[in-house]
Amino acid sequence: MREEGEERALQPSKALYGTGVAGSFADSLSNRYISLLAVAVGVTVSQMSWLRAVESLSRHIFQFVWGRLVDRHGKRRFILAGRVLNGALIAALIFIRAPGWLIPLVVGIAICWSLASPAWSSLMGDYTTSSTRGEVIGQISSLSQAGGVAAMVISLLISLNQPEETTPESFTIILAMAAVMSIASGLLSIFAEEKPPAPSGERLELSKLMGDKRYVRYLAINMAYGLSMSFAWPLFPFIVVDKLGMKIWQIAAYSICSAAFAMLSQRRLGRLMDRIGRRPVVVFSRLSMVAAPLVYALAGDWTHILVAEAMLGVGMGAWMSSGPTYIMDMAPPEMRATYIAANTAVFGVSSFIGNLAGGYVTDNFLAAGHGFAGIQMGLFISSILRLVTGLLYLLIYETHSVRDRGVEAETKEL
Repeated sequence: MREEGEERALQPSKALYGTGVAGSFADSLSNRYISLLAVAVGVTVSQMSWLRAVESLSRHIFQFVWGRLVDRHGKRRFILAGRVLNGALIAALIFIRAPGWLIPLVVGIAICWSLASPAWSSLMGDYTTSSTRGEVIGQISSLSQAGGVAAMVISLLISLNQPEETTPESFTIILAMAAVMSIASGLLSIFAEEKPPAPSGERLELSKLMGDKRYVRYLAINMAYGLSMSFAWPLFPFIVVDKLGMKIWQIAAYSICSAAFAMLSQRRLGRLMDRIGRRPVVVFSRLSMVAAPLVYALAGDWTHILVAEAMLGVGMGAWMSSGPTYIMDMAPPEMRATYIAANTAVFGVSSFIGNLAGGYVTDNFLAAGHGFAGIQMGLFISSILRLVTGLLYLLIYETHSVRDRGVEAETKEL
């Protein structure tokens, strides 16, 4: 019976949830505010495209190496090292007042984050079985996202007392909180339980990865979507800071909206995946992000950004639940981190190209002499690209047999 063959799942603990909550707290602040800090210290559209491109590449490309090491040597030590180093470099950003040292520090932050990321995703897999994977990962991710919501609420309260003008000094307390919580996440991971790693004598066989047709198809489609999605990334901060002149408290307010929608959607969509299959939720997660660049492009007031961020929150919540779940369904237990990391590395390469393309096309062709009209056109292009590549996910294989889930339920009742 399939039930007898299912791997044993660990029971989630306070240490596991604490690791996720603290990590989400730190990531929400750093991911939201570092690009805005870059605008505040004076980067151009072209420099922003390079910053986002190099950051994305550094965040993803090394994960293939880290993922294999995680599978062979365990998860907690990589979460600890990555989170502590990530926090130390975020703290160094507090002293940045010009673009010069910004890119090297951001690259370092991204590399350290990539050290912990596949280990965390693989660790969540230790707490699931094939029949409960969507629900459990959705639950862990949802509770972790509560840390992101708390981070945005605190940053909102802090920013209410700050001066009207947004300067590099406006981000000091926010970056300090992100640094402390990243380190705390690493320290808490020491107390989380994990399953033993695969035997150290096993070697990585690329043919095993590339021979998985379901996985290769997903990689190809994910790469195309990564290029389309990242085309808009260098453009968003200029709408927020330069066009709308948003204050720190307004940025915190729309970030709360985004994080809250992500948190609320993850748990429900996780359960839904276990009932109807993975593919419908994967497709939804990608297509739900189509409208956000349109809203940003047409935004005439900061409240319009709340609408865009609500849409992005639902999409990101669905993505954070469905992406790891889908890949874990395909991956052998001893290669989960490798499968996840290889997919992330491919996405990183495509988003590197997309960031550069978005910045180059906008800065050299669309924005020349037209100001924000060029940035607006770049966002329109990104929305079209997201729609086209999002529809490609209809071609991925379904990895979860709903009928088998029903058979298991009947067996347990008997």
